[in-house]
Amino acid sequence: MSIQLPRSVEEQIRDLARQQGRDVRVLAEEAVRLYLEAAAIADLDSEDVAETQTELLGELPEIPDWKANVA
Repeated sequence: MSIQLPRSVEEQIRDLARQQGRDVRVLAEEAVRLYLEAAAIADLDSEDVAETQTELLGELPEIPDWKANVA
C-alpha cells in the first residue's frame, strides 16, 4: 500500500526517525496503525450500541421492570 504525504509531513517523519534512531518505514507504519486503531474506536454505530445494551440486559439477573425500561 502506498500513502502520499505532503513534503513537509514526510520531512517531519524523517526528522523524527533520525532523532529517535528508528527506521522511517517502521515509524510510519506505527503511526498509520495507531491512527487506524483510533479511527476504529471512534467509528461506532449508535444502533450497534443500543442492540448490545439490549442483549446485555437479558444477562443481568433480577432487574426490576421499571429499571429495564428506563432509557
